Amino acid sequence: MKLIIFDLDGTLLDTLQDLGDSCNAVLQQYGYPTHPLVAYKKFVGNGVEKLIERALPEEARTPQTMPLVLAAFKSYYEQKPITHTKPYTGIIPLLQELKSLGYLISVASNKYHEAVLPLMQQYFSDLQFDLILGHRAGHPAKPDPAIVLDSLQTLGVGKHECFYVGDSSVDMDTANNAGVTAIGVTWGFRDEDELKEHGAQYIIHSPEELLGII
Repeated sequence: MKLIIFDLDGTLLDTLQDLGDSCNAVLQQYGYPTHPLVAYKKFVGNGVEKLIERALPEEARTPQTMPLVLAAFKSYYEQKPITHTKPYTGIIPLLQELKSLGYLISVASNKYHEAVLPLMQQYFSDLQFDLILGHRAGHPAKPDPAIVLDSLQTLGVGKHECFYVGDSSVDMDTANNAGVTAIGVTWGFRDEDELKEHGAQYIIHSPEELLGII
């Protein structure tokens, strides 16, 4: 293996409370019902548009309302102080060890690219990631494999030389669609059964377990 690609939310960073608080604040602003934090474990994972669609009441998911709430969420989330987001325990030592062993490390996230970059700078500025990709306008979101295939091409790595590590069915489907090895993590937003059902080739329960696989 040469390259380890990581999902971001629920894999490297615990972002759930800041995402949930931001979405609830915007829902409240527009007069819609809010949700308990645990609900956001199922809302996130498919990109910000899908998050807003899932959080809104069905009758509010209109071409008129969706763009307004989406824009309000992005503005709120980007300006809100990040008070709860943090790397999961053991992630920083894992990444440091991977770099010391000579592996390429990258991020492929469904979080929109403009939100990924400041988070990476804030929490991983001491680590040299070889590539960071969030969801970019005009590019398909995961589970379409495009973001993984783009990463492989950019870094000059073959499919058989890559692990993709994530916490959700979206991530496992993405890895399998791209033809790379799918590794599911259980410390994120989804459970082990979901990872198994969507083709995880390995499941790990702590970051250091990854070193035993590579």
